[in-house]
Parts: sequence; C-alpha cells; structure tokens
Amino acid sequence: MRVSLDNLRPDMVLAADIVDAGGRLLLPGGTVLTEKHLRYCQMWGIVDADIVGAEAAAEDPAETEIDPARLAEVENRVGARFIHVNRHHAAMDALFRYCVATELKKRP
Repeated sequence: MRVSLDNLRPDMVLAADIVDAGGRLLLPGGTVLTEKHLRYCQMWGIVDADIVGAEAAAEDPAETEIDPARLAEVENRVGARFIHVNRHHAAMDALFRYCVATELKKRP
C-alpha cells in the first residue's frame, strides 16, 4: 500500500523500488528504511512509497472519502496557483497535493 512520506517510519520495508522521474533506481524494493533513507527521500522529492504490510495501518476510511465534485473544484481552484510551474516535477506535485489537502480540510 502507498504510504505518504509523512507517515513513513524507520524499520518499514519497501514493497517496490523507489525511482525518480527519469526511472533511475533510488532505493530497491525490500529495503528496510532508516532515518537516513527518509531524509534522502525528502531531498529527492519522493512523496510516497509502497510499504509491505501497510494495509493494517491504512487511514480511517471516513477521512479518505471525499466527494469527487468537491475534490475537482478544489483542484481547479488550487491549480490556478500552479499554472506557471511544471506540476510533473515531484516537488511541485507534492506541494500541489499538500495545498489541495489543506483546502479540503478547511471546510466540509
């Protein structure tokens, strides 16, 4: 299951390789994460990773259920602030998703 960088912890095991946007291998699947790996992921702009056994630690479904119409509206509104950047860049994509999540939390 995909786990966001904020929720990654040392001793978690990667279920799949972490690669950069160009396909370069950064960390192979099966790696047991350390604090150093987490710092590298932050520097590389990695926003999430596949973790072995993460299904048990899944988020509360009530928090993850978002009205698709509301999500689209928030993404369009926030997207207007990102028209002059490359949203395919990992750091910009992470910032965009963070801004969308923040907006979604502001009002129901």
